Amino acid sequence: MTEQVITLVKIPIADIEEWIRTKHNLPSILADFHLEENSLVLSFHEDEIPEEDAHLESPKVLRRRRRAHRRRNRMKTRGWEVVARITNSRGQHCAIYKPFVEALQDPKLTVEEQKKAVEGILKSNRNRPSEASVLYFLENTLEYLQKQKGQSPRDKEA
Repeated sequence: MTEQVITLVKIPIADIEEWIRTKHNLPSILADFHLEENSLVLSFHEDEIPEEDAHLESPKVLRRRRRAHRRRNRMKTRGWEVVARITNSRGQHCAIYKPFVEALQDPKLTVEEQKKAVEGILKSNRNRPSEASVLYFLENTLEYLQKQKGQSPRDKEA
């Protein structure tokens, strides 16, 4: 039979209350405390409610509300060839996709034409891109193309 050592730590609520009060500006009275999943919940209030007003207020049940599960905004990139993986000027790791590189290689395009091209490519793959998404793919691809121009012609052929 294996032995197990268990360490028990007992901290008075008054000590925890005092520690929390020193860190935060809290009301004067600790009304209630209880455990909720992995958290200790402390309830504070200012002054006692007078007896005659106490029966008028309905008792409030404190329930923890769960946040609604939100679907992440991901762009569909299935079928697009990854040309390179870079770390952009903001420190983000990103993939550079071939359709964007091909569309943005023409230096004669205006900024608006570049945005329209990127938006069109994203929409062609059944995405609904926001302005931020269009700018993300546009800026990362332009940054990649700028780095490629800085390399020697021999490096591009290899």
